[in-house]
Amino acid sequence: MGSQQGGGSGITDQTSNFMWLIGLFFGIAVVVWFVASKYIVIPVFWVRLLQIEFLYGLESMWGAIAQFLHMTPPDYHDLQALETYLTTVDPSTVDWRKFASINKEVGEWTRFPVIFVLLGLSAVAWSRTGAQFRNSYSMKQLREVGKEAWPQIAPVLSLDLIKADIDKGPWAMARPTLSFCRENDLLSVKVVAYKKVWVLKQRPSYRLFALQVGPLWMGLEALPIHLKMLVLVFLARATGQRDIARRFLSQVSASAASGKLDFTDVSEQLKSFYGHRIIRWAEKRHAYVTGVLATLLEIARSDGVLASAEFLWLKPVDRRMWFMLNSVGRQTAVVEVSGAFSHWIAEKKLERAIKTPIVKGAVDALDEALQSILYVEESEQWRTISAD
Repeated sequence: MGSQQGGGSGITDQTSNFMWLIGLFFGIAVVVWFVASKYIVIPVFWVRLLQIEFLYGLESMWGAIAQFLHMTPPDYHDLQALETYLTTVDPSTVDWRKFASINKEVGEWTRFPVIFVLLGLSAVAWSRTGAQFRNSYSMKQLREVGKEAWPQIAPVLSLDLIKADIDKGPWAMARPTLSFCRENDLLSVKVVAYKKVWVLKQRPSYRLFALQVGPLWMGLEALPIHLKMLVLVFLARATGQRDIARRFLSQVSASAASGKLDFTDVSEQLKSFYGHRIIRWAEKRHAYVTGVLATLLEIARSDGVLASAEFLWLKPVDRRMWFMLNSVGRQTAVVEVSGAFSHWIAEKKLERAIKTPIVKGAVDALDEALQSILYVEESEQWRTISAD
């Protein structure tokens, strides 16, 4: 199953771009050195002179430290000779060997002050509370602390999903193919080459997948409030208004912990998008609510990652829409919304709204999936044989 749209490839691209920039910088530096080396020598020697001035400023302190530690004080005559050379030499006459030698000599002088500076910074960093692990949290405590930064987890804070049945309840996982077919009486059995195999009932499958497509799109005003909320977030992200999207996502997610979702001001804010060109564009290409919202989510992701986990509260409220939006960006959809997904893909290819559900792709995919599932009688049990 294909993965959702995320930021992994974006991070890789940025790293690659950074490495190319570094390579370009050094390439330009090499060319400049061979063409006109003085334009590199002048700024580098200027920095070295600043470092020498800094070392002169540390002369009295370093002498006291050397005396305290019974060490020989540094001889500044060599440093003065370096300073004289840097201020009198003609930059255009400095070859690479001399250039490297000067940098090495100045580096030998500056390494000790740099060591002390780094040790001081390390001490400061270590003394800061944020640099150390000072608290121990249980998973429950960690969730409570984390909800301030990630209010999206609020809907499940009070739940113990580890102990819950993954096949039951509003937070149940997507139905496996075989379980879905059994629950909806879509299976029959026939014998092929002396073996029993699953066979999909075509007509009931078409009818069921057509029902998955859901209600027709009747405009923004006709949407239930939770879908208005999603449309508002998608349009806000699509138009670069991240603050609006973030505010409403946080508001609804945080309220989910109390059991009552807070959709305050959603309808009022959505009015600013009535008649928006993005809505008009989507309406021409999709006839159903599922298709319009899936396309709006795709457009919203042009502004960056917008994972379905950011509206986790939707799953127990509207399971079909949750899985539809969760499937956007994947190569395949879960079987519970395969009909809606198939129709959406067909509309995208034809670039027009189609009111007749096109679910043949979903039926064919389900039939193909069943062919890879071994038929086992309900009375039979799988047993493992010990290798011993």
